[in-house]
Amino acid sequence: MRVLMWRGPRQMALETAELPVPGAGEVQLRVPAVGICGSELSGYLGQNSLRVPPLIMGHEFGGEVIARGPGVGAPLEGARVVVNPLTRCGACAYCRAGAENLCPERTLIGAHRPGGFADFVAVPAACCHPLPPGVGWIEASLVEPLACGVHAVRQAGVEAGGCLLVIGAGPMGLMALVAARAAGVTDVHVSDPNERRLEVLRGLGAAILNPAREDVPARVRARYGLGVQACIDCVGLPLTRRQAVAALRPKGRAVMLGLHENESAFAVNDLVRAETEIVGSFSYAAADFARALDLMAAGAVHPDPHWLQVRPLHDGPAAFERLLAAGERDAVTKVVLEP
Repeated sequence: MRVLMWRGPRQMALETAELPVPGAGEVQLRVPAVGICGSELSGYLGQNSLRVPPLIMGHEFGGEVIARGPGVGAPLEGARVVVNPLTRCGACAYCRAGAENLCPERTLIGAHRPGGFADFVAVPAACCHPLPPGVGWIEASLVEPLACGVHAVRQAGVEAGGCLLVIGAGPMGLMALVAARAAGVTDVHVSDPNERRLEVLRGLGAAILNPAREDVPARVRARYGLGVQACIDCVGLPLTRRQAVAALRPKGRAVMLGLHENESAFAVNDLVRAETEIVGSFSYAAADFARALDLMAAGAVHPDPHWLQVRPLHDGPAAFERLLAAGERDAVTKVVLEP
């Protein structure tokens, strides 16, 4: 079979490999579509300690069940499934509390084991969820990033009718917007210096702000008086993190989703006086993934060539380079590969 093998910083090529044989509790899937995640871009550059070459990346995918390993009763051969790539022990305190994303034993398909940048992949049967009728393979590849957006909105704690600022109009910003609107948060602003990406999100119901032309925290404070209830930073730069905090009203909550930089400085006295909350948002719990799948089945996300491009698997290296080189006039933020 064909695989997209990553062998080091900016070293990725189409290679051939043996078909994966499903072990006990596993199924073999044919992969019709797999998305490229932003975390895989940093992995491709050699800047992500979670990914060690040689590796077949790819954790945003679904597939058709081709074969079952020992002990697997379902799903049956021919079933269409979407994969939750985050495995967990299911027994620790975090798993029992519904915080499976914090399980100390968690692993990620496409990082700790071969992923979906291949014609076929073997995955635990427990990670497979039936794909609802009418949900296509491109949509299936978007369920995982949508789950991240669902979790971030849950972390923000904004009630229906509340006000939210999302920083970053890339895939995570888009998914956070979709999740927020589905949760009844009708007043959502999105900030990004890329006008073309902002226009895409304006079409999805967001009010848009451009930090290259305006003071974003000042604008939202002028709009809401003391600021927004919550902000989700999908970028992760020191500047965007400070903007997220500065845009909040007292007792507001800043959700840190982006992982661009490891360290950021804040005026801590201001945080103390405003009783500001800063919380992280990592991945998603099982309930978030289930919610994302329901939203996808309801048509919450429509793949659009204005922001999503579909390319064949052999174009994977070029797709990685294009995403890394995307400029201010490039609206495409997501690439899905078709093996």
